[in-house]
Amino acid sequence: CRIPMIVRWPGKTAGHADSGFHYNFDLLPTLAEMLGTKKSDRWDGLSFAPVIERGEAAGRDELIVSQCAHVCQRSVRWDNWIYIRTYHDGYHLFPKEMLFDVDADPHEQLDLAAERPDLLREGAYRLMNWHDVMMATMPGEADPLWRVIAEGGPLHTRGHLKAYLEFLEKTDRGYAVEELKRRHPAELG
Repeated sequence: CRIPMIVRWPGKTAGHADSGFHYNFDLLPTLAEMLGTKKSDRWDGLSFAPVIERGEAAGRDELIVSQCAHVCQRSVRWDNWIYIRTYHDGYHLFPKEMLFDVDADPHEQLDLAAERPDLLREGAYRLMNWHDVMMATMPGEADPLWRVIAEGGPLHTRGHLKAYLEFLEKTDRGYAVEELKRRHPAELG
């Protein structure tokens, strides 16, 4: 989830490395503030101008990341944790919930979900609160993730489960067939 960005602004703090959480869409209100322009009420972004101007922290407490291309997942990143919730596994057999310590495990190889149920609850709670805020600010709009689920999941899965199960059997990966049938019964009928 980390994308490096370098900002150089004449006369502002030089050499400061910010480790705060920011969304890409935070850049526009940041530039607006630094240029003395009014921020639009329709922007979701938050300015991080204090970081550039004075080296002060201006990050968020958490970030929510969604993706619905290969699977339908949302994750919440806070402190050194990332909680990932899978709504449709895209036939990849991901567990419903995963938890990683990204400082100790930056490649997210060691799922700590079983060892840290307290942090699973915290991640789920943060995700639920974010969802409630987003839906309250989008009157009449459907959550894009649920729209993809209602359409049948990620595009590559729609109407293809039976053929995929046959492919798995033919390629000596039949071990996954029963679990996929259990997880996706509506897609077989």
